[in-house]
Amino acid sequence: MDTYITLKTFTYPSEAYILRGKLESEGISCFLQDELTVQSNPLYSNAVGGVKLQVKEADLSEATSIMLAGGYQPDTDSGPPKFYTSLAKFTSAIPFISQLPE
Repeated sequence: MDTYITLKTFTYPSEAYILRGKLESEGISCFLQDELTVQSNPLYSNAVGGVKLQVKEADLSEATSIMLAGGYQPDTDSGPPKFYTSLAKFTSAIPFISQLPE
């Protein structure tokens, strides 16, 4: 079974179609995760983390080079926002909250 990895995240599916088409024309298997969810209601895009263009793990380096050659910038920070990490550090110092299960 192939493992798929998110290559790039877009706000709307229409933004991802060009890159997906280019990758497929180069023979790279890919798909858009959460495409139909965002098409049904565009306001869900932020809730689901955007439309994710996913490629096979084996094709990641080739897909990345095609993406960069096309002028797309790679996603830089896929971790939680800094606000949440600083909030977690602050709230973990509160005795009652630090005892709550995760």
